[in-house]
Amino acid sequence: MEMVDFKKTIKQKEAINLLSKHALHTMLFGGSRSGKTFILIYAIFVRASLVKSRHLVLRQNFNHIKTSIWHETIPKVLSICFPDLQVKFNRTDYYILLPNGSEVWCGGLDEEKRIDKILGKEYSTLYFNECSQIPYASVQTAISRLAEKNSLKKKVYYDENPPSKVHWSYWQFIKFIDPADDEPIEDKAAYTSLLMNPRDNMENIDENYLNILKKMPKKERERFLEGKFSDSDDGAAYYAFDPDKHVKPCSKGDGQVYTFCDFNVDPMTSVIAQVVNNELHIFDERFLRNSDTYKMASSLKHIGTIIPDSTGANRKTSGMSDFKILRDAGFTILSVRNPLVVDRVNNINRLFTENRIFIDPSCKKLINDLVKVSWKDGNLDQKGANKLLTHVSDALGYGAWKLFPLRDNRKTSQQQL
Repeated sequence: MEMVDFKKTIKQKEAINLLSKHALHTMLFGGSRSGKTFILIYAIFVRASLVKSRHLVLRQNFNHIKTSIWHETIPKVLSICFPDLQVKFNRTDYYILLPNGSEVWCGGLDEEKRIDKILGKEYSTLYFNECSQIPYASVQTAISRLAEKNSLKKKVYYDENPPSKVHWSYWQFIKFIDPADDEPIEDKAAYTSLLMNPRDNMENIDENYLNILKKMPKKERERFLEGKFSDSDDGAAYYAFDPDKHVKPCSKGDGQVYTFCDFNVDPMTSVIAQVVNNELHIFDERFLRNSDTYKMASSLKHIGTIIPDSTGANRKTSGMSDFKILRDAGFTILSVRNPLVVDRVNNINRLFTENRIFIDPSCKKLINDLVKVSWKDGNLDQKGANKLLTHVSDALGYGAWKLFPLRDNRKTSQQQL
């Protein structure tokens, strides 16, 4: 395959040099229309041309990747950089077949059937486009497929307009902290990043675009023009919760009862719910002070299925696992690995945005949480009510993640890279 030596910006040359290094993980971050996506797609096709291999570009939403990458960026890269390359577009499964047998796949994490098929294959390159929108759990699951056997050094690419410093990408690439366990990353050389901004790409964009960005509000201007991570997400954590919309009478009906638990000594909390027409209807709650799992189990009127905080598997009350106490009381346990806090909160906001969570007015503790819990310095702020906020909404978060996940895929998060 012949490649055209297209005119690269200084920053694009710097990016290509960075991508050629030995780091496993490389993130290009910065302002809007700075050339990040173009150069990463270019790098993937270069790699695909070297050895028969398979490569995967992922975004959270399939329609977005179809519009931006499939219909726009890939044809542009092929036209400018590889004008003589005879490729075939498979518009059923959304992959490009190269003459040497290599494949470049595109997928969205929101389409379960399609992504299950895609993640059933092995790849030499993974590229997370707009990774600020992708939960860390999804990244970890996809990375488990970076296992294609060939001579290519395996690579993981990321790009994004920087979100807040709460986001996992900031901790992983800027602070070198592992988002999975908050421990320092030992092999820092495996992670590298580059800031790219619109001013670095003036050869390819209209200068009036900069004027548009300059007139944005300060927060958006810093993100899309200057490529800065914002200092925090201070403000309401559950911003999508609207009491006028989401608080309405909910009573127990026929069907499965779910109890979501957050294990603490003070308080121990539970949220009791049912799924009705693909919606979560919450009709009861528990908020027990200075309590234990025995008292929580005896307080629950509806014996059913419990979706707990995963710490209960190892936490012990009077020398016995909390999970065993609940099983002995007649409950079925659906265990789930706890998602990252940011993923859990984002998932609840998504469900409120889609009007898929409704809460009975009697659940005052949960409603109080959803109204008052905020972000502060990258963490959920527990101020108020003697620092007893967050626990009921935490319980809701565990249940919502299990029943209606962004993608329930923490199973392989400990896969060795």
